Amino acid sequence: MPEIRLSDYCCQGGSKVIDSESFKDEDLVIATRGKNTLMFSPLGNKPKTPVLALVGITPGGQSEVFAKLLRSQTVAAAASEAAFAKGQDTIKILLGAQRFAQHIGVDLNGDLNDNPKIFTTSLVKCCLKVDGSYKYKAPDIAASPEASFCVSNRFISDVEQYPSLKWIVIFGDSGWEAINSIRHNGLTILEYLKSKGLIVLNFPHFSQNFQQRAIFALGSEEEPEYFKNKPTHKVYAPKAQRMRADLLKSIGSSSQTFYEGVLRELYQKDKKLLVKRSMQR
Repeated sequence: MPEIRLSDYCCQGGSKVIDSESFKDEDLVIATRGKNTLMFSPLGNKPKTPVLALVGITPGGQSEVFAKLLRSQTVAAAASEAAFAKGQDTIKILLGAQRFAQHIGVDLNGDLNDNPKIFTTSLVKCCLKVDGSYKYKAPDIAASPEASFCVSNRFISDVEQYPSLKWIVIFGDSGWEAINSIRHNGLTILEYLKSKGLIVLNFPHFSQNFQQRAIFALGSEEEPEYFKNKPTHKVYAPKAQRMRADLLKSIGSSSQTFYEGVLRELYQKDKKLLVKRSMQR
């Protein structure tokens, strides 16, 4: 019978081996500590030269999709297909907001896991359950040595294996809080990623807080009419507006850097041409 050695896919898999055709849910447990349980579900794809990383917190219900697929597919295939399962339509809307995907040259057609420019993953690669539930916040991740180890080691190493990466999108408030509290090499995860030249953005979560997503996608000139019709949504505005402002600032800075590079290149070409002409006189 085909066997799967968890350590081949998870740095905390230990010596555990499961039968891919007859495993039970409890066979996928990597570690249990207090109310926290880490389940084997290393979701995400493996592109060659991505420019954008889409980062969830930790697989929730997607882990159940993975477990079903694992009975008939390889770990890699099941992990890729299950990543962001049922959330891709909403994620594409978020990536299209403020023309972000268009700005960075990412085509949103097709399965995001099959897109060569997109790396799909999560801060905690495998599924963290808290009291048997998929509801968790950053303190739950920090309180689990297994989960926090995954963030500060596995997540960082996964990102660093792709020199082509430039943009990282962290979905949700809890994910953003986690990278601002968990540390690596004396820096918060956010500080460390930025020190590597990466642009890290916080986007609304694709399955939570639809009001935040709607406000995030607005233009500032559209807000008065929106809040006139939906006054109860104002309470969700500050975080959504902060996310949108950070995105627009990053897009602007990126464009400026690009055009400055183009101008420098043109200047150098003109300079060489002038030198060449002066030598010919």
